[in-house]
Amino acid sequence: LTATFQTFRDSHESTGERTFGIIVPLPLPLPRRAAGRHSGGPASRGDSGGGSSPDGGFPRTEAHTFRGTGSERAGAPRFVRSATMGIFSCFACCRKRKTSVDDLPDILQKLAIAKKPKDAKKSLKLLLALGDEAIVPAAVMRSGKIVPKLHTWAQSRDGELRRTALICAATLSQASETSGCAEALATSDFLMSCGAIAKMKKDKRLARCAARYFAAAGGNQNVRVKIVDANIHDQVWSFVKSKDAETMKFGILAYGKFADDAYCAKQMCQETLTVDDLVKFFFARITKTDDTDVENWCLMAVARLAQAPLFSDKLAKMDKLPIIFAKANDSIAGRKLPAALCVANCATNKTLRVRLVKHRAYQLFVDMSKVGSHARRDMQDYQRVAALGFRNLSSNFHLRALAGRVGAVEAVVRMLRSRDQDIRRYAAKAASELSLHEENGKKMVDFGVFPPLIALAKSGDKYCEDEAVTALANLALTEDNQAEFQKEGGMEAMEVMALSRNPKVVKIAKRLTMRVRMTKLRTAARFAGKMAAVQKEELMKKGEWNEDGDKDEFSRA
Repeated sequence: LTATFQTFRDSHESTGERTFGIIVPLPLPLPRRAAGRHSGGPASRGDSGGGSSPDGGFPRTEAHTFRGTGSERAGAPRFVRSATMGIFSCFACCRKRKTSVDDLPDILQKLAIAKKPKDAKKSLKLLLALGDEAIVPAAVMRSGKIVPKLHTWAQSRDGELRRTALICAATLSQASETSGCAEALATSDFLMSCGAIAKMKKDKRLARCAARYFAAAGGNQNVRVKIVDANIHDQVWSFVKSKDAETMKFGILAYGKFADDAYCAKQMCQETLTVDDLVKFFFARITKTDDTDVENWCLMAVARLAQAPLFSDKLAKMDKLPIIFAKANDSIAGRKLPAALCVANCATNKTLRVRLVKHRAYQLFVDMSKVGSHARRDMQDYQRVAALGFRNLSSNFHLRALAGRVGAVEAVVRMLRSRDQDIRRYAAKAASELSLHEENGKKMVDFGVFPPLIALAKSGDKYCEDEAVTALANLALTEDNQAEFQKEGGMEAMEVMALSRNPKVVKIAKRLTMRVRMTKLRTAARFAGKMAAVQKEELMKKGEWNEDGDKDEFSRA
């Protein structure tokens, strides 16, 4: 050890004499008897030898490092022992210091200049230690040198370096939302090289890292579109069918994320044979596996693929809907949520809506809507799925009427008052569909639908204002609803909406304003007609009515 500690001690309290000493801590030796027994030296014969301290426990050289009087040197070994142990613990803590964000510039600099595989692996591991920090992907993008090096290292002959580079790429892709790091990493060559790893059956660890990258990068919308357009999802299917359990899990997770977009789901289900394989594989895992994670991920993959009409039709033809509804009515949230999402997505297929309603889909979504945003973390998305299900199912007159009878209207109004912005947006979508039925619109107004919708329209969120204004336009069709709309301050909200940057919102707001004004004019015209009829009756009773209109006030010039 090279560190030194300075100590100040009062050697003579009566005289006030003060001494100064420097202690150099050394490794602790064995006790005297133990040392003698193992070494066969003088200590085994009972004498301290020439190199021992007065108590025989420390070498004389260590005792002499404390400069003081004779009485102080006699007590030096115990003091040296405590100081030594303190320094050892101090240095142990220093060695265990975690990598912090402050080290990020140095790490990026080391990565930029790294040429040897050893240096690259060491720097990549330091970067992985900071993978959870949100600023890391943006800093990597600003450097401009790290992404090309990751592409090079991901094709290195050094297996460990290649695996570390793929894990680093997966971490950066998963953490980057707006930095553009995931898009920069997902070049066509890089995606093709990662997909080709599925054919390398000998290196299981490398295949596992490649599947992990696709599972992380699939969460980015731009990356997943690029993967699907290049048909790389066919190569990822090899990871899904892998015999290695971890590789299969990452493959299932990746495949489910690829289908999170309606366009991608349709592209992935263009061939009938492919859809048959997908349904058979996923439902074999759903019904037979004991791994709950695999079961939940397969259910989520099925739910997202159900956005494709060909896939949902295949589910109905192969009689898989009863299995989906059995999972959707389960009490375990991990099964219930993806299965209910599958039902909601199947409702986009107009040929299956009546069949889903016969399986009590409306009742399922009404029960899920009663679970608020304050519930457990794994149950907080229940209301979003329920609102989406109401919107997709309520697509024609008869189904809207049925929704009003089973309690869907009350559920939608209740979800509009949620604290979660996304739940309110999905509920506004459902309200815009259900309100096209006149009876449902009256019920919604009676339950107080206008205040939360008007607040949502004025929230400034570009997605929420679109859905809210559409729902308000559908609700304000009858005169009674328009009167309630004006009473709740709807016209002032439309003036705000007319200044929106969204042209669709501006168009709907102006149309709604014009509709309300025309209703006012029609109401005023009817009122004027009634007043004229009353005055005519009074004049006729007095005998002052002139059929030519010369004496009545309405025909005078």
